[in-house]
Amino acid sequence: MDRNKAKGMLWGLVVGDAFGSPIQFSGRDSHPWITEMVACPVFGLPAGYWTDDGSMAMCVMDSFVRKGGYDLVDVAGTFVKWLKEGYLSSIEGRSFDVGGATCSSVMAFARTGSLVNGHEESQGNGSVMRFAPSYLIARALGRPEIIHEVSDVTHASATVREVCDRFAGVLDEHLAGTRTQTGPGAELKREQVNNSGWAVSTLDAALWAFNTTETFADGLIAAVNLGGDSDSIGAVYGQLAGAFYGFDAIPDRWVKAVKTWEKVDALVERFLDAVEK
Repeated sequence: MDRNKAKGMLWGLVVGDAFGSPIQFSGRDSHPWITEMVACPVFGLPAGYWTDDGSMAMCVMDSFVRKGGYDLVDVAGTFVKWLKEGYLSSIEGRSFDVGGATCSSVMAFARTGSLVNGHEESQGNGSVMRFAPSYLIARALGRPEIIHEVSDVTHASATVREVCDRFAGVLDEHLAGTRTQTGPGAELKREQVNNSGWAVSTLDAALWAFNTTETFADGLIAAVNLGGDSDSIGAVYGQLAGAFYGFDAIPDRWVKAVKTWEKVDALVERFLDAVEK
């Protein structure tokens, strides 16, 4: 495993989430153009606070580190701890910005222990926004089904599983040093890019931003300024761009603007150590 690229995926997710959250839910171009990490008026937070995207990814990492391996029941239980207690949230003691499908699915696991929740219409981007840790676990263990299992905890949809497979294919290419040819590029005008919270749209929006820029920073700025579900578009872009450009390409000032960035980095490093064993 190229550790710089793997770390780029994980930190790209967190940075992209925090970078995009200040303008999420906004209409296209109805917001200030974001070029730096700024405060989030949506939730009344200072700059650098991650949302549910970062928290759920951290839950997967945390579970793997604590359990010394992959334990889907513990992953789901850690989601419950996040939802109910704010575990690994950037707001101490409180989860926030939680999608309806994710909330109902995590609570279903808490009530029944079911590891498969949702239905075919559960096509939101909750699985792809947190994708990188489960992808790295699946790759390390040689068990590709893990990406579907972690996805199905909240979004048991064949369409979402297909999006996860597409995303995994892009990450495979980027870790191998091949720039993906997947997804829309300059042939799709910016105003045509769908900025909704659906899984298909979010991956395509992130790929559009990647395919029409040449640096991690330029692509993230392009991604989040699409508005709409900008934090998740940023998180997905950060994962696929981090896998290509590597952690070293993420501006240091953006990493260090993330709340308690040293603690986040320590979790990332412990997780990478664990998947490399």
